[in-house]
Amino acid sequence: MGCDYYIIKLLRIYYNDSGNDYLEIEIDRERGYFDDFQFDEDADDYDDKLNDHIKEVLTPKVAPIVIFSNNSFNKLSCESKYKTRVENEINKDGKNWSDLNKIVKVEERRER
Repeated sequence: MGCDYYIIKLLRIYYNDSGNDYLEIEIDRERGYFDDFQFDEDADDYDDKLNDHIKEVLTPKVAPIVIFSNNSFNKLSCESKYKTRVENEINKDGKNWSDLNKIVKVEERRER
């Protein structure tokens, strides 16, 4: 079954030496649909209203959350959830924990 957009949760791993470069790990992906739009398609401003609705739907609803900084996870629950996965990915990239500046959990919404 298709969808109109994806809601993607990612971990962005920022390295000490990379400035704005980061490694992304996708941790969750959900499907989203524009079908909740309630406006008469015969109205003169239908296209404008639809575009506004799409823009609103594609705006992330969750603010970015820093889950790792100062060489430790901010919560024990985050550590137990993500430590192994992050470690596997940074090892593939030839890095280790001491190379990390911070890890931020973000939500992105992308049209299909």
